[in-house]
Amino acid sequence: MRFIWFLCNFFRTTPDDERIIDMDPVQKLFMYHNWIADQKDTTELAKNHAYLVGYFFNPEAVKSLTDDSNTHKSTDDEFEESTKMVEQANLQIKQEEDKSIRRRKRRHLKG
Repeated sequence: MRFIWFLCNFFRTTPDDERIIDMDPVQKLFMYHNWIADQKDTTELAKNHAYLVGYFFNPEAVKSLTDDSNTHKSTDDEFEESTKMVEQANLQIKQEEDKSIRRRKRRHLKG
């Protein structure tokens, strides 16, 4: 949907314009992938700008954020265990929500 909005802004038109509706699917896919790459570039630029600004205030924090040794790589077993924990938490939340929902009786208005 955001890509259609991008095309509308690019062509200065509305979503029901023939140029958008009748566009060759290969061309639309090409434009979509390039649009995604542009979005990633913009995000990367914003992240690097934030690191640059943060470096003036707290260089140690920026170094710790950009340090690759700070990342955790999990095994398949750890991933499965984490997935089970999330599923159990979601089930518990759902059960608590079901208990808290009260049924209200409808009032019949006499007219």
